[in-house]
Amino acid sequence: MANDTLTSGFVTELMAAAISKRTMMDITRQHLKYSFLQTEAEKKVWQWTILRYDKTGRIPTIGQLQQQFIDNDDALDLISDMKDLRITDEKIEPILDSFEEYIKQMKFLEANDKIADAYNRGKKDEAYQISIKFSEEIKHFSIKSAKFETVFGDFTKRQIQRKSADWSYRFKVPTNIDEVDYRLGGANGGPETGECVLWLGDSGVGKSQLGVHLGIAAARGGHRVAHFQLEGTKEQCLNRYDAAWTGTLYHDVKSGDIPDKTMEISQRIVKKLCKNDIIVSSEETFNAKTLPELRNELKEMERTHGPIACVIIDYLELLEVGDGILYHPKDERFRQAKLAKGCKGIAMELNCVVHAFTQASSISEEEKNDPEFVLTRANLSEDKGKIRPFDVFFTLNQTRDEYSESRMRLHSDKLRDYRNGAPIVIYNNFDFARFYDRKKTINSVEYED
Repeated sequence: MANDTLTSGFVTELMAAAISKRTMMDITRQHLKYSFLQTEAEKKVWQWTILRYDKTGRIPTIGQLQQQFIDNDDALDLISDMKDLRITDEKIEPILDSFEEYIKQMKFLEANDKIADAYNRGKKDEAYQISIKFSEEIKHFSIKSAKFETVFGDFTKRQIQRKSADWSYRFKVPTNIDEVDYRLGGANGGPETGECVLWLGDSGVGKSQLGVHLGIAAARGGHRVAHFQLEGTKEQCLNRYDAAWTGTLYHDVKSGDIPDKTMEISQRIVKKLCKNDIIVSSEETFNAKTLPELRNELKEMERTHGPIACVIIDYLELLEVGDGILYHPKDERFRQAKLAKGCKGIAMELNCVVHAFTQASSISEEEKNDPEFVLTRANLSEDKGKIRPFDVFFTLNQTRDEYSESRMRLHSDKLRDYRNGAPIVIYNNFDFARFYDRKKTINSVEYED
C-alpha cells in the first residue's frame, strides 16, 4: 500500500541534505511540495529556505535559519535536529532513493484518483489512457537525472508523438474575438493551455466584462471555466454572465425581468452548456484570497466537476502571495512579480489557460484621448517586469469619442510565440453585458474595406 506521508525524521534528513549540497538543494527545491510536509515548522522553515535560495542564489546556513526563527521554538527544534545530522555523500544516495520512491507513490495515488474519476463519469477509454500514461511516467520517473532531450537524436521520437492520435495534451481555448484568435495561431487560434494571458486596462474600461466574455467563449467551446471574482460581489459577476449569455439587458437581469421567450430558449442552452459550466468563486470578505487558496479551490473544482481548461482572475493585484511574508509598499513590485509567476505555475500545472487582469497606472487625459496612443508595459503599475511570466499581453484602449461609439482598440504588447500587429479595433455592447459585438465589428471592417 502506498504511503502518503513523509515522516518528520525523513523530512529532517531531506532538508539537512538540501542545505548541505547545492545539487541536493536543486533536486529538493524542484520536488519537495508543501503538501508533502506535515507540520507548520517544516513548512515555514522550508518556505524561508527556498525563498532565500531563490533570492540570493545561496543556500542559507544553520545560523541564518536559527536567527530567522529565533522566536519559534518548534522551528528551532527542527533546525537543531538538522544541525545534528551529519550528511555525508554516502548518505545522500539512499535519501534520494527513498524520496524518489515516495514521489512515485504519490504519482500512483494521483493516477488512481484520476482513473476512478474518469471511470465514474462513464469515460472508460479516458480512464484506460490515463492508466497507460501514468504507468509510463512512473516507470521512467527519476529525480536523480535531469530530463535532457537531444535535438537530432530524439527528433524521430518527437515527430512520432506529434503525429499520434493522442498528441493533444496542449490545446487551444479561443477567446472568440476573431482578430485576437487569428493573431494567436491563425484560423483555429487562441491561447493554448499552459499559457498565461495578462490584460491591462484603465479603470472602468470593461475588464470585468471581458472576463465574462472569455468565460462564455471557453464554455461554448466545450471547456470548463473557473472565474475568480476578487473585486465586486458574486451577484454582480453572475448578473453580467446571465445578461451576456441570454442576450438580456443587464438592468433587466438584475430585477429578474427576463422575457418568457428568452427563458424558454435559455433552458435549451443550459442543457447543452451545463456539462462544461462556469464556476464562479467570489471573495466578499476583508481577507484577500491567496495563491495557494486559489490553487486549492481549483483542485477542489476539478475533483467535483472535472478538468478546468480556463481560469479567469479579476484581478491580479487583489490576490495575496500567501508565502507568509509581509510585503510593505516598497516591496509591491516583488509581490506582483511572485503573483505573476504563480499564475504561470497554475497554467502549467493544471494544463489550462489563465487570463489575469491588471490595473493601468495613471495616464494623462491628453494621452488617454489620443486615438494613436496605446497602453504598453510602461503603463503597468509598480513593476514593468511582471509580464515576464506571461505568454501574451494585451492592453485595452479607448478615448472619450471611442467610448461614445462603443469602440475599443486592443493592443498586443507581447506575444511570445506569435507576431504582433496593429491595434485590433472592436465594438462593445455593454448594455447587454457584451464585451465583443461581433456583428458590428465585422460589418465595420467590411464597410472600411
